[in-house]
Amino acid sequence: MFTYVIKSIVLMLLCCCTLHLPAQNLVPNPSFEDVNICTEYVAPCAPSAWVAVAPEVIKMKYLCNGTALQGQHHVSLLLEGRDNPDSRVYIQTRLLCPMEKGTTYRVRMYINTDNYPLRAAIRFDTAFIFTENAGCLSVPASLELNEVDQQKKLWRLNHPWYILEKTYVATQRTTHIIIGNFKAPQKKEGYALYSNAQLFIDSISITPLEETATLCKEADSIHRFLYAEHHRHTIPETYVTPSGKQILHQLKGDCDTVILKDDLFSPDRTTINKIYSKQIEDVLKNNRKGHIQLIGHSWQAASEEYNKIISYDKAKALASYLVYNEGYSFEDFDIKGMGKMQPRYDTTNGDNNRIEMILCHPKDTIIKPKIIPRPDTLIIPDILFRFNSSELNTALYGALDSLIRKIPRDGSVQLQVTGYTDSEGDDNYNYTLSLKRAKAVAAYMEQSGLGNDIRQITGAGETLPVADNRTPAGRKKNRRVEIIIFHSAD
Repeated sequence: MFTYVIKSIVLMLLCCCTLHLPAQNLVPNPSFEDVNICTEYVAPCAPSAWVAVAPEVIKMKYLCNGTALQGQHHVSLLLEGRDNPDSRVYIQTRLLCPMEKGTTYRVRMYINTDNYPLRAAIRFDTAFIFTENAGCLSVPASLELNEVDQQKKLWRLNHPWYILEKTYVATQRTTHIIIGNFKAPQKKEGYALYSNAQLFIDSISITPLEETATLCKEADSIHRFLYAEHHRHTIPETYVTPSGKQILHQLKGDCDTVILKDDLFSPDRTTINKIYSKQIEDVLKNNRKGHIQLIGHSWQAASEEYNKIISYDKAKALASYLVYNEGYSFEDFDIKGMGKMQPRYDTTNGDNNRIEMILCHPKDTIIKPKIIPRPDTLIIPDILFRFNSSELNTALYGALDSLIRKIPRDGSVQLQVTGYTDSEGDDNYNYTLSLKRAKAVAAYMEQSGLGNDIRQITGAGETLPVADNRTPAGRKKNRRVEIIIFHSAD
C-alpha cells in the first residue's frame, strides 16, 4: 500500500511538471550574451545572430558596461536622431521556428529608454530587410509594447529596466523579426526634442502560449546558420544568395517619404492644404527626376475591395494635381492603392487614411572601401595585481592609469578584455582567476569612462601562453590581462 501511494505521488508530480513545462523561446541569442566577431573589423562588435537593417551606414551599439539586467551585454538602438528626427537604427534576426498564423504568442522585452517614451516596436516578416540609408522604414510595425504593457520595474546599478509583456496572435506565417521605431518622424523647428533617444534592450522572448518542451526540428540548423554569419558592416551574402535560401527585401537608394493625410486638399479640392504644400515643394525640389511612388491607404468600415479602390483614387487625385499644376507627366508616377493592407499607426482613428509620397534618389557617388586599422593590444602585467589574486594593487594604480590613457575616448574603438594565467595549478582555478582579473581591469576601465566601449570580457586561463611556462620569466609573461583595441568607423 505504501509503495502504491509513493508511486501515485511521483506520478502526480510528473504530471504537474509536464503541465508547467516552460515554453520554448523562438528568439536566438535572446539576451545578446553570445558575441559575434565580425569579419570586417575582426572585432567583437555585435551579438551573434543579430544584424542591423542598415549595416553599411549605422548599426546598434553593443554594450558591456555592467548595467545589463541579465548577464553582461545589452544593445542600444537610436530611436530618433537629435539633429535629424528621421534617423533610425533597427536590428533583426531570423526566428528559430516560424510563428504560425492564428497561434497566440507571449512577447516579452526588457527595455530602458531613458528620457524617451517607454515603447518598443516589432515587425514580424518573412525575410531580412536591408536598406542603404538610416531613415524610418516605410513598412509598418506589427506590434508595439509601451507603458501600458509594463509588468515590472527592476534596477541594476541605479539603471531602471522595465519588463514589458503582451500577447500577440500571428496574422500570417512569419520567420523574421525587426525591432526599432517605426513611427513617422515629427519634424520641428530647431529640432532637439530628445537628447538621448535610445532604446536599450536587455532581453527579448517570443513563446507560444501553448507550452511545448521542444522547438521545431529545423531550430538547430537555423541556429548554426545564424551564428556562422560574421558580416556586421555589410549586407551578408548568405542572406541574399540562393544557397542561403532567404527571401531578401532590400530597400535601395536615398528615399524621402512624405505622409499626406485626409486633409491634403482644400475643401474645394482645387489646391493643396498649406500644411502640406511646403513639404511637397521641398521634396520635389530635391528630386533628381527619380520615379515618384504614390501609395494610397484607406481604413474605412467597408470591404477590402472598396478600400483598395478608394485608396487608389486618392493617390491618383494627387498625381492628377501634380500633372496639371506642376508640369509632371503621369509616367513619372507609380500609383498604388493598398486599402487596409498596411496600417502605419496602431490606432483605430483616421490616421491610417493617408497617401505616402516616396521619392528615391539613385546614388551618384562611389563609396570607397574603408581602410581598417590593425587592432592594438595593451598588456596589463601580473605585477599590477596582488599575489595570486584578482585584486588590483592600489600602489600601482598610476602605472595602470598610464596604460589606460592610451585608449582613445572618442567613441571610435571597441574593446575586448581577456585574462590569462600560467600553467601552474588546476585548469578550473586558472580559468576562474583569469576571468576575475579581466573583470577587475574592466571595472577599473569603467570608472575611467570606458564602460560603453567594452564589448567582451573573457578569461582564457592557461590556454594561450606567449612564453615558455617552464621558466619563471616565461610564466610571469603569461600571467597577464590583454586589452585589445579595435579601431573602426562605428
